[in-house]
Amino acid sequence: MSDFNFMTELNVGLLLFAAMVVLFLLIGAITDQTRSRTFMKCFIALLFAAEVMLLGEAGIWFFGGKTKYIPLLYFCAFLSISMGAALNSLFAYCLLGFVKERGKVLWKYAHIIAGISGFCILLVFLSLWNGMLFYFNDEARYVDGPWYCIVEIVDLVTLLLEIGLVIGYRKVLTTKGMLELLSFSILPLLSMIVIPYWYPTPMYLSTTLSLILLYILFHGELTRQLAENERQLAESRISITLSQLQPHFLYNVLNSIYHLCARDPKLAQEAVDKFSDYLRNNMKSLEQKEPIPFHEEYQHIQTYLSLEKIRFRTLEIVYDIEVSNFKLPPLTVQPLVENAVKHGVTKKRGGGIVTISTRETEHAYLITVADTGIGFDPEHYMEDGKLHIGIQNVRERLQNMVNGTLVITSTLGNGTTAVVTIPKKEAEQK
Repeated sequence: MSDFNFMTELNVGLLLFAAMVVLFLLIGAITDQTRSRTFMKCFIALLFAAEVMLLGEAGIWFFGGKTKYIPLLYFCAFLSISMGAALNSLFAYCLLGFVKERGKVLWKYAHIIAGISGFCILLVFLSLWNGMLFYFNDEARYVDGPWYCIVEIVDLVTLLLEIGLVIGYRKVLTTKGMLELLSFSILPLLSMIVIPYWYPTPMYLSTTLSLILLYILFHGELTRQLAENERQLAESRISITLSQLQPHFLYNVLNSIYHLCARDPKLAQEAVDKFSDYLRNNMKSLEQKEPIPFHEEYQHIQTYLSLEKIRFRTLEIVYDIEVSNFKLPPLTVQPLVENAVKHGVTKKRGGGIVTISTRETEHAYLITVADTGIGFDPEHYMEDGKLHIGIQNVRERLQNMVNGTLVITSTLGNGTTAVVTIPKKEAEQK
């Protein structure tokens, strides 16, 4: 063996440096806004296990040779070896979670790797008493047990399985992404070349390097997806604004104003003013990239409905606003109100009522648009071609901008209810 294996300060220093690097990666992953993604959750767990593993190995080197610390040495060895085994299964889940966003995956392969790793961890635990995998001699020095080869075999098998997984899903990965994912398995395998000269610190350092590459891969991918979401939001804003400027609506409003000019000039003047506000707010929405205060959306809704009431005398509006101190994506509620009017109450003989209400729960703000119109069959309304205006855009912008949801329920002949839910932490921090 080389003298490297007797340089305690060097090994402890390198292991603690690696632990510090992993800690920074862990903090970055935990504070990332996308930490709720499946593969990011697995990656956070992977980084945590790596941090524990590195600290455990550093403890073996630091306290080694001091007999009074033998219980602590066994604890450090358990952490180091067991977390090393856990890394492989966590990486498998992380990998499949990452691939799942691009196509179908078979989780059974991750379960197999987890089962193998779990078996190894059980043996590590038993070794605290029987020394089959490791023990500490009378001088408090670490010694591989008679069956330590099981750990090496488990490492080799799981690493090869992981390589097979990455290659198996190569069609849904970029070349760069595939190489960075392969680094988690290949770098530790390459480090085995120096085992006769220096062991095991190089293996831990290679794992740390691979974690850096994984972090770069995931961060880059998330940045790309955020940019793509921003592009889709921009297209969504344009699409939904244009949907509000349908020629038939413009012609009908202008026609109503034309007739008012002779019958009620003052009301016609007010209608022109409101129509101007409506057009101005729609154009302004094209420039909005962030959520807006609810009261701005509320004013736009009132402007729209005042124009519709000129056309539809049987339209009745009820406002039940309990809370308004929150934010939401622009033109979120207005398309729902338009559908309630256009495809709900105005299609019903005798008209009907459109109710707009807001409520506050412990964790969210709720905006409800309900009508007593003709209703529709929820299973086929997207096929209708009439009720689709803005709905998909609303859903996408709610999800992307404030992590919100839209739920629509309806009954033929009885009306429709649309409920927008916005988490408080999103509505208040924007």
